[in-house]
Parts: sequence; structure tokens; C-alpha cells
Amino acid sequence: MDSTMQLLNSSNVSSELIDGQSGRGIIFSSFRLNEAQVQRISVGSTVLSGGQTRRSQLYSLSISGCPKGEGHKYLPSAHVCANASVDGAAEQSKNVPTAKDAVALLKIRVQQGIVIDSFSYVDILQRCLKQEDILLAKQVHVCIIKSGMEQNLYVANKLLRVYIRCGRLQCARQVFDKLVKKNIYIWTTMIGGYAEYGYAEDAMKVYSQMRREGGQPNEITYLSILKACCSPVSLKWGKKIHAHIIQSGFQSDVRVETALVNMYVKCGSIDDAQLIFDKMVERNVISWTVMIGGLAHYGRGQEAFHRFLQMQREGFIPNSYTYVSILNANASAGALEWVKEVHSHAVNAGLALDLRVGNALVHMYAKSGSIDDARVVFDGMVERDIFSWTVMIGGLAQHGRGQEAFSLFLQMERGGCLPNLTTYLSILNASAITSTGALEWVKEVHKHAGKAGFISDLRVGNALIHMYAKCGSIDDARLVFDGMCDRDVISWNAMIGGLAQNGCGHEAFTIFLKMQQEGFVPDSTTYLSLLNTHVSTGAWEWVKEVHKHAVEVGLVSDLRVGSAFVHMYIRCGSIDDAQLIFDKLAVRNVTTWNAMIGGVAQQKCGREALSLFLQMRREGFFPDATTFVNILSANVGEEALEWVKEVHSYAIDAGLVDLRVGNALVHMYAKCGNTMYAKQVFDDMVERNVTTWTVMISGLAQHGCGHEAFSLFLQMLREGIVPDATTYVSILSACASTGALEWVKEVHSHAVNAGLVSDLRVGNALVHMYAKCGSVDDARRVFDDMLERDVYSWTVMIGGLAQHGRGLDALDLFVKMKLEGFKPNGYSFVAVLSACSHAGLVDEGRRQFLSLTQDYGIEPTMEHYTCMVDLLGRAGQLEEAKHFILNMPIEPGDAPWGALLGACVTYGNLEMAEFAAKERLKLKPKSASTYVLLSNIYAATGNWEQKLLVRSMMQRRGIRKEPGRSWIEVDNQIHSFVVGDTSHPESKEIYAKLKDLIKRLKAEGYVPDTRLVLRNTDQEYKEQALCSHSEKLAIVYGLMHTPYRNPIRVYKNLRVCSDCHTATKFISKVTGREIVARDAKRFHHFKDGVCSCGDYW
Repeated sequence: MDSTMQLLNSSNVSSELIDGQSGRGIIFSSFRLNEAQVQRISVGSTVLSGGQTRRSQLYSLSISGCPKGEGHKYLPSAHVCANASVDGAAEQSKNVPTAKDAVALLKIRVQQGIVIDSFSYVDILQRCLKQEDILLAKQVHVCIIKSGMEQNLYVANKLLRVYIRCGRLQCARQVFDKLVKKNIYIWTTMIGGYAEYGYAEDAMKVYSQMRREGGQPNEITYLSILKACCSPVSLKWGKKIHAHIIQSGFQSDVRVETALVNMYVKCGSIDDAQLIFDKMVERNVISWTVMIGGLAHYGRGQEAFHRFLQMQREGFIPNSYTYVSILNANASAGALEWVKEVHSHAVNAGLALDLRVGNALVHMYAKSGSIDDARVVFDGMVERDIFSWTVMIGGLAQHGRGQEAFSLFLQMERGGCLPNLTTYLSILNASAITSTGALEWVKEVHKHAGKAGFISDLRVGNALIHMYAKCGSIDDARLVFDGMCDRDVISWNAMIGGLAQNGCGHEAFTIFLKMQQEGFVPDSTTYLSLLNTHVSTGAWEWVKEVHKHAVEVGLVSDLRVGSAFVHMYIRCGSIDDAQLIFDKLAVRNVTTWNAMIGGVAQQKCGREALSLFLQMRREGFFPDATTFVNILSANVGEEALEWVKEVHSYAIDAGLVDLRVGNALVHMYAKCGNTMYAKQVFDDMVERNVTTWTVMISGLAQHGCGHEAFSLFLQMLREGIVPDATTYVSILSACASTGALEWVKEVHSHAVNAGLVSDLRVGNALVHMYAKCGSVDDARRVFDDMLERDVYSWTVMIGGLAQHGRGLDALDLFVKMKLEGFKPNGYSFVAVLSACSHAGLVDEGRRQFLSLTQDYGIEPTMEHYTCMVDLLGRAGQLEEAKHFILNMPIEPGDAPWGALLGACVTYGNLEMAEFAAKERLKLKPKSASTYVLLSNIYAATGNWEQKLLVRSMMQRRGIRKEPGRSWIEVDNQIHSFVVGDTSHPESKEIYAKLKDLIKRLKAEGYVPDTRLVLRNTDQEYKEQALCSHSEKLAIVYGLMHTPYRNPIRVYKNLRVCSDCHTATKFISKVTGREIVARDAKRFHHFKDGVCSCGDYW
């Protein structure tokens, strides 16, 4: 809140109290003291009391410059004479209405040779002092010279003070140097003048000269010279003055000691200040306030608060300055608690309604992170000024509550308080932009600034560029930038940074070049702003150009700039360029190492990142949590497990397995395929967040542990962790891996309750998972209810319809997709070609394949070619399918040959099957499915010897067929079966039910297709073998344990055989049950003896 800090500076105790109420200091007290002036005499901070006030009055009287010997007898009479006008001149000048008239009268009397006494000169100079009229003062000076009064110390002292007040230190010094004799008051006034304007070295020179010439400093001298030493560079002088004070015996004077405390505070030596303070024999409210303010200013708020409490225990009552001082602390952890305590004390002391205290409370609450408390104080203020409004507006903006800040800004104007420059800079804080809709109020503030005449201010222009860029309105930012009459490097940096952050890297580079053409020299911030952009096509070229510029101006060796180049080259994918810069950096820090390690991990491999990590340790750098997170971000497979375990061990040794590192380890172990290690890290984590749960659920889902993933999701909910959209996408993937429709429905319900069902990603996942779990109607309902869709939404719905045998519906939806303005991508055409294949729409498939390239310019992939082979093969057009493969413009993969091989088996084309198998084994020699299909066609055509030869070959080569497995979910339990399975607890009941069912099927005309039993055995054995297929066992179990009205949903890991397909049609007819079966290729919906595939699959 830099803009609001300056608002409270006027209330800063160390400046207002020690330095004097109007920044003028005690040496400028007027010669004739009225009651109010005596009340305001201050040595440091506030009103003095009792004997202190009386002593101060004597100092103020004696400072006028009378000779030491005449101090007691002459000054009082002088005071009387000045009022009584001994020679009449003073009386005449007193009756003159203005200073100008008084000076005119003085000049006439001097010309007439009339003797002017010192009191008359002092009286006229006092008038010049009040009006700060340097021209009149110079005319009086001329008269003083003509009258021979130049060496009168009383007059000279007043003349010095007038020149000093008017800022003419050179004139004052000329008067000072011409004095033949000087007393302590003259020395003190000159020292005080230099101190007032911050000329510490000149003040010290005069002080040293005074000591050389035998002058003995008094209390006021020390107060003046200590004021000159109030900056860190002057600490050595301050310590020297401190030693002189001790030698001269003034260390026990409360005012001098308070000034010493203040000097050490302002020099940043807070511990020395505390040593002095603790040794003080006498303290007053000023002393306490200065000490408290010093601690607060240097971020030691808790210590300041303890002093505040100690002050009251010792009987001192804090005043408004004390409260303002402690509330000017730099906020730190835990500050809010003691701020509330101070607030409570202020309320009890009746000072909470003081304007400055109220402003300080608003400011401090905002800095401490409690903007709501700040607002309560603000709303309760009886009186407000421009500072109050600005501090509150700035606080709201800083805390991301821009809309609220703008509302208060409008209220401020309606209340008649006009915003100033600081108000506009406060509300135009980029932190205020936290949501969409901010652009509107930023534009309104822009208009108000224009009407108020602040739009031409350079800082306002820069702030507007920042704000518009943060809002994403780079065009508005550019309009402000182009319209600026005056620009500085900050303006250029803001515009470059805005373009870069909004993904306009090349435009930012263009502005970077223009900046230099107009004579501005880029600084490190320019490079950092430019290099903070999203990478786009061609970025590498201009980054190289920027790199050259940075080398030329010598900024590439800057640690931050060098690190930014490392980051940028990594984002451009040029890890070698990043490595070159990294290697040349003379100075590196942990951040630089982290960037390089993260880049290597993401672009190359984890093992190289680990090597870099070990090098980092050898060079004496200690990794932080980010180091481990970066190294654990590598793209890896199961082979990475060993080095991931090694990194894990290093993280444990470093004591850095925090939340982020824990999440990264869970994610990495899951990516390596070791869900056991991932779960162990997860279980050991002391702290978890939604990301932790999500990565664990996702890891289980990706490795087929759907049941465990779903159980973890339910545990997450029980522990009160609220899932986000990513969690729902992950758990829905887990549901699909098991085909658990009921789980999907439960997750869907939770998503609805959480208000996340409208999230595009969650909606897409629900469509996809409902379709994969066999309920394409539920998928369509979710799709139709989606408020927002993208190409992926349409594609998964089309693909779902295709998988469920609704080819024509899929094609209709594809047409609708295009009509609604969505451009199909490659995946969309895979779904469409799949729909054509499953529905036997060969001609439509050919048209869509041509449209892929001719209408949309999409280069076909292996997946598209495979779909076409599958389409032709399913339709029995085997020669065309073979010709299509042989004429593909790209080298065929194993998938097209596999599709052709499957079609050959279906249509019994042994010769072509052998050809396809041979070509596929060239590409994928360990493919079990190729051997199995070839074996099957040999058996189907009666070539038993060849079948045995293929099986024998598989055994010799260690190739194993994946066993067929079917499963069904009942009451949230998965029941799995293989062919001839007797392991299920209810096997006896299942086979008894199956035996009875087969009799009913045969009565309806079912004839087992024993040709599919690829063994040379008798007919009865073949029938028994067919009847014990895994999908039949799963269906029977479903008949036994699912409600009559519910569909039976069965899943199989391989393609369903034709006999089971026929039998399932009969089962749906004789039992009146709907059966949904998903095999490795598609879904089959059986109802009333008919399948959705139309017996075409």
C-alpha cells in the first residue's frame, strides 16, 4: 500500500514531534511569545509540561542573540521596550498595517539618518518571517547594513532565521560568515537551518567550526545538530555528537536523550536507540512515543506493543501521537492480534474517534490483512478527510475488492470530498483486478480522472496501462499509452509487460524496439516484463533477438534477467539455449537452479534432471520445496521408479516433504505405475488438500483401481474436503474403468449438489463416462442440458452413440454440430467413421473420409486409416480393405493389419488372414491377438495341425493370450468370471440357473454354435464349453440378483463371440430383461430378442 503510506507521514511522531510542529523546529520560535506559542514549544514531539515549559520559554527568549552577559538584565527590558517603543520608532512601525508599509517607513527613516534600534529591526523582520517575503527581507537587510547594525547579534539572529525560513541558506550563510563575533545562539540558528533542509554535512561543518572556536553547545544546539544526523549515512556523525553530549554532561536532559533516541531510530540503529531509552533516568510521553514509533517503523510491531503496555504500567498515558506511531508499523505475522489490542486501548482512552488515530487504524487493519475490520473503523468515523477515504479505498483495492473500492470512490465524491492524485493511484492498483467485470469500473475511474485533470499525470497514465492490461483489455491499454504526452521507462515497461502477459509476445517485442528508437534505455524490468509471456509460434526467433540486446547492454549477467531467459528458452522448447545461459551465469541462486531443473525434467528426462540436482548440491546450494516439485514434474514411465525413490529419499533427508512435495510424489509414483508407493506417501502426509486427494484418485483410476479410487472419493467427502472440477473428472474416469454405472450416477449427484455440473470439463466427463458405462441415454441427457459445449463435448457424444450402435443418430448429431458453428477436428472424424463402421454405412464412411481432407484440410492419421479398413472389412469388402492398406500414403501400422485380420476371421478368408497376420507380426512380433486370430481361423477351417503349430509357437516365444473375463456390478460389488469359472461362492446356484436357462433357450430355437469351440472334441463337450463362457455366467448372476425392471449390465475385456451374442438375444426374449453388454469394441443393447447392432458388429 505504498500510495497510502504517504498519507500518514504527517502523523509520524519522529518527524512531527522531534522536528517541530510545522517542520520548523524550536530554533524558529518567535521573539515575542504569546500563550499559544509557549504551549506549542517542543523539543521533539509534543507539548511540554510544568517546569519543562518554563525552561523552554527561557531558551526561546535567550535564543534571540543577545550577549551572554546581558541575558538576564537586558532581555526582559527588551521585551518591554519592544512593546513600549522606547524611541517611538517601534511604536510607529507597530501601528503600520502591513509589512510592506513598515519596510517603506523603515527605508525613509534610514534615508533621513534616523537611528533605528535593534528592537524595531527585529519587529519588522518578524513580519517578514510570518509572510515569508524574501524581497522585503532583503530590503530590510540593506537598511541594516546602512544603519551599521550588521554586527548586532540580536538583529543578525532574526535575519538568519528569516533567510532560513525562506529557503535562502546561501544568504543566511553570508550573514553568518560576516559576523566578527558569534554567540551560541547564532551558531545554533545556522546549524538548525542546515538541519532543517537536510544539509547534514554543512551542519556538521558549522558545528565543528563552533567547537574549534571555543563555542560551548547548549541543549538547543544538540537538538539541532542531532536533527541533522537523522539519516543512515549520518550515523557516524550522530555517534560523535553522542560522545560530545556525554562529555558535556547533557546526557541526563530528557529532551536531549529523546533526540538521541530519535536520531538512532532514524539512522536505522534501533538497538542503539533502545539502549539509550532503557538507560534514561527520566522519560516523558514523547520519549515513549519516539521509541514505540521506531520499533513499529522497522517492522518490530510486537516489541512496539510490549513497550506500549510497559509505558502504561509506568504511569504514562499514551496520546494520539503514540497511537498513530504504533499503528504505523510494517505488518508482520501475528500483527492483527496486537493491532486489535491497541484499538481497544484507543477506544477506552477516548481517542478512537480522533481523525488521525482513525486513519491509522484503517491503514493498519488493511496492512494486517483484515480489510473488514478496517471498513468497520472507517464506517464508524465521525470525521473523515481525504486521507481517510484514500486509505480505505487503497486498502480495498489492495485486497482485490476493486468493485467495493470503486463504490466507495463514488460515495466519496457524492459526499463532497474530491479525490486527489493519491486517491486515483490507490484505486488504480492492479491487485484490485480479481474478477471479470472490473473493466467497467476501471473505465469509469479513467473518465473521472480525465474530468479531474489528472489524466495527463505520468503516474496515472502508467497505472491505467497496468489496469487495462490486467483486465485483459490490451487495446484500451494501448490507447492510453499512445495518447500519453510524456512517457518514462515505467510507461514502456507497463505496455511491454501488458502485451506479454496477454500473449502478444511479438507485439511486445515490437514496442521493445520502438522504445529504443525513441531514446529510452531498457532496464532489467523491461527484459523481465518482455520475457514473461506465453510462448507462441515464432517466439524463439524474437527471444534470440532480445537476448542479443541484453548481451550488448550487459544485462544478461543480471541474475533475474538471466533466470528469465532460462525460463523463456525452456518455454520455447530450446533447452540447449537455456543451458548455455545457465552455464554462463556468474551468479546463480536456488530459483535459477529450479528453473533449469524443471526445464530439463519437462523437456528431456528425469534422470538428467536428477543429475543437475546433484550438481546443485555439490556447488553448495540447498534445494527448497520447489526444487523437488520441479524435478518430480518430469515426463516419465514405469522405468523412472528407481530415481523417483532416490529423489524421495533426498527430500526426506532435507525435511522438505511438505504439502506440495507430497502431492508431487503421489503424482509421480502413480505415473510410474506404483500406486502402492503413492498410497503410502498419501497416508503419511500430515496435511492434505484437494490436490492431494485428486492426484491419488487419478492415479488409482489410471491404473485400473476403480474400486479403490471410488472408496477414496467417498472418504474425501467424509473428511470434509470439497472436490473441485478436476476431482470429478478423475473419479469419473475411475468409474469408467470398472463400468460402474451406479458410481457414475452417485458422482453425478454430488457434482450437482456442489454446483459443478455446469463446468464444461465435468459435463464432458459425465457424457463420456455415461456412454462408457453403457447408459447412452443418460449421456445424451447430460449433453442436451449442457449450457456450454466445445468440440470435445460433441465428439464424445458422437463417439458414444457410435459405440452403442446408433450410427444414424451419431451422423445426425455430427450434422447438427457443424450447423451450430463447431469445426470438427481429427478426433471428431474418428468418432464419425467409427459410427459408419458399426452401422455398416460404407458409402457414408467413404464420403466422410474424403471430407476430412477436402473440406477441413485435416491430414488423416493412422487412426483414420484403421477406421476405414475396419469399415470395409466389417462389410466383407476384404480386397478393397487390403488394397486400401497397401496404398496408404503413410507406412501402415499394426492396427490396420489387425482390423483386416479380424475381418478375415469373420468371413473365413484364410489366405488373406495369413497375409495380414504376416504383415502385422513384422510390426508387432509379440502380439498375442495376432496369433489367437490366426489360430482361430485355422480351427474354423479345420486346419487343426496349423492351429496347434501356432499355439506351440506362442508357447516357445513366451506369448500368452489374455484370458477372457466378464464382470457385473451388483450392490456396489464387482463380480468377475472367466470361462468355466467355479471360484465364485455361488457357483453351484449359478450353474443350476444356467442349465435351466439353456433348456428354455433351446425350446425357443437356440442352437449352440459349436464351430466356435476351437478344439477337436465331441459335440457334447463343445456345447458345455460354449455354455460356460464368462459372459453367460455374468448374465445369469445378474438374473439372480438384480431387480426385474433394471437392465443387466455386463462387461467383457474381449470381443463377444457370435454364440454368446445369439444366446443373449434369446435370454432377453425368454426372461423379458434388457441386457447391456460392453465388449472390447462396442456396446450391445439386447431387448425382446433383438440387439442394437442389428447383428452387425
